[in-house]
Amino acid sequence: MRNAVRILSLSILVALGGTALAKGPKVKPAPAAPAPAPAAAPAAAPAAGTAGTTQGTAYKDNVAVHQQAQPASPTVATLAKGSPVEVQKQEGLWFNVKAQANAGYVKINEIRLAQAAGGGKNDGYSMFGGHVKPSETAGVRGLSTEQLQGATFNAAELARMKSLRVDDAAANAYASRMQLSKTPIAWNKEPGLGQGHRATSGSSDETQAKAAESSAVKKGLFGMVGGKLGVGGSVSSSAADAMPKSEQEKYDEEVAMGPQLAGRVLSVMPVWDNPAAQRRVNVIGRWVALQTPRDDLPWTFAIVDSPTMNAFAAPGGYIMVTRGLYEVLQSDDEVAAALGHEISHVVSRDHYNVIRKQAMASIATNIASDKIASQAGKAGGPFAEHLAGYFAKEGAKIILVGFDKDVEYRSDAASLIYTARAGYNPLAMYGVLQKLSAVSDKGRTQNVYSTHPAPSARLDRLDKGVQGVAQYTDRPYVDAMR
Repeated sequence: MRNAVRILSLSILVALGGTALAKGPKVKPAPAAPAPAPAAAPAAAPAAGTAGTTQGTAYKDNVAVHQQAQPASPTVATLAKGSPVEVQKQEGLWFNVKAQANAGYVKINEIRLAQAAGGGKNDGYSMFGGHVKPSETAGVRGLSTEQLQGATFNAAELARMKSLRVDDAAANAYASRMQLSKTPIAWNKEPGLGQGHRATSGSSDETQAKAAESSAVKKGLFGMVGGKLGVGGSVSSSAADAMPKSEQEKYDEEVAMGPQLAGRVLSVMPVWDNPAAQRRVNVIGRWVALQTPRDDLPWTFAIVDSPTMNAFAAPGGYIMVTRGLYEVLQSDDEVAAALGHEISHVVSRDHYNVIRKQAMASIATNIASDKIASQAGKAGGPFAEHLAGYFAKEGAKIILVGFDKDVEYRSDAASLIYTARAGYNPLAMYGVLQKLSAVSDKGRTQNVYSTHPAPSARLDRLDKGVQGVAQYTDRPYVDAMR
């Protein structure tokens, strides 16, 4: 177990922007003087005390308001369910609140934030550290399906994203610096070990990932599209392409599909120019991914330059987080929680299954099954043609697919499991969802609301409990890397 990590005020977290790399965990001396902002950090938001407040209510009976942001700290007040509170700021996984003429700290999962009053410094987004660029205005609009459907493939941005990828050694070195320990936690809602893994050949992850991409191209999974999607190669197919039987075949398809979606999303939301922040999400993301049964995928993470608050997953381990969401994540725990949700979609092949189902439906309406079988081994087989046509027609709008609510609830629960396994405090997912609830400008969260259940419903589901993680919710949170 790691040492206690110091709890910083919002002003320090905002000034740092959460983007500089850590040299090691910081142990809290109280009180702490604000640290200087690193050169790579984004422009500072207003200091704590000027960022405004937002309203909330006690969500449980007998909510303890503590004197300090520590479970063992004395209680200064006890709130009944529904009692109003005024949230001043967030400190780690605690809210600094005013309630019943008392000021103190409440755990982040024991109150529910209301939507913040719109405009100015108390709009929820700026309260938690978000910065608005001069070119951005209030009422930010998220990506539309039309934009994504018409997006062209951007090979240069995809290459930038791939260049950010880190290996297991970098992730393990980060965990060692931050004193994060792996914690075995069983969970019955994820694939078993070996399910979803590529065949074992003894070569490195990177070598096998490249081989999988090459294999997919040679099989014609995306060769039809050629320059349109940025993947060359001749078209050939077989009945096995339509119904892959082995994990290796499915793995090959996943690794081929992922770059096609990511490259199109990146054409409308390019990689954010912040190397330190990109490094941070890649080492944290890789570390979290190592706690899943799909640790062998070529996991690749990027922050995309959009003020909206969202994150996207593509098959094969391609995860994108918007700048708008990243800027309000105040600790490594919260970054890990946001990434953990998306990682779960990849682990369970959620997008992959949608793509295959829809592509196969296209085949079923146009080509009889006996024709599929008759094309086995012939160039230009039907599955390759229709999968290529599906991507050409649908583009990257698949990234905004709305899954069944239970799928999203499962991914929220998975985030708690994966972050707890990685040594973080699993309450961090509550912090992410609370922020989405509080933002007044719904333009920043419109895609989240259109593809996910409401944050309040997701919080309600988490409150029912995720087996195995309750004992880890008193872990000290991991401060932003620096």
